[in-house]
Amino acid sequence: MKKYIPHYCEVKDIDEKGRVLFYANAFNNVDSDGDMSMPGSFTKTIQEGRKRLRHLKWHDTRYMIGAIKDIREDKEGLIVDSQLMLGTQLGKETYEEYKALAEVGQKMEHSVAVVPVKYEIDHDAEIRQVTEWKLWEVSTVTWGANPEALTVDVKNLKKYTRQDIENDIRMLRAMMNIESYDNLKLEQLEKQINYLNELKAAHQSELRATTDKDTLDRVKQILNIE
Repeated sequence: MKKYIPHYCEVKDIDEKGRVLFYANAFNNVDSDGDMSMPGSFTKTIQEGRKRLRHLKWHDTRYMIGAIKDIREDKEGLIVDSQLMLGTQLGKETYEEYKALAEVGQKMEHSVAVVPVKYEIDHDAEIRQVTEWKLWEVSTVTWGANPEALTVDVKNLKKYTRQDIENDIRMLRAMMNIESYDNLKLEQLEKQINYLNELKAAHQSELRATTDKDTLDRVKQILNIE
């Protein structure tokens, strides 16, 4: 079964022509499903399918945003060198997202679509050590600009700290300055910022006079905040 493995990382390099260098996956890191990518796990799939690999947005084959110039393993993980398609609206937007987030010190999320081929299971640690992946594609994921991701995933709210909220608000505000965004995307970003501000208020000891108490009561129930 195909799975998607997210990886937050600082972009290693991006130039004015849209050439971007980033890690799509990290070795020796246990993901939420208990899988760990081992060094060498992408070697075979790169050798066999290098020319077919694509750089997408949100794992959607309708949205190809870059042409992969090089993809390889180093001691840290799977590193990708991609040329963003600045002649397309989505390619230009993605380039501006990279730049805007870098300016405020925020990390970009990248993800790989993979299927495990060979692995060993450590039953004591409950970890599956994957020694070979089948790689289908690499994606850049900016949840703030994804029209299908208007709010934070509710299942993760209990682990969502005040610092996490402030970091995401700062990221979204940076993205509000992207000139190529249309009004719809800007409205979506503003909705997310407002939502996160409500979450932030729920973490405060005292409610502000302008805060919607019913909304906060629901949020507090989710977060188990008294």
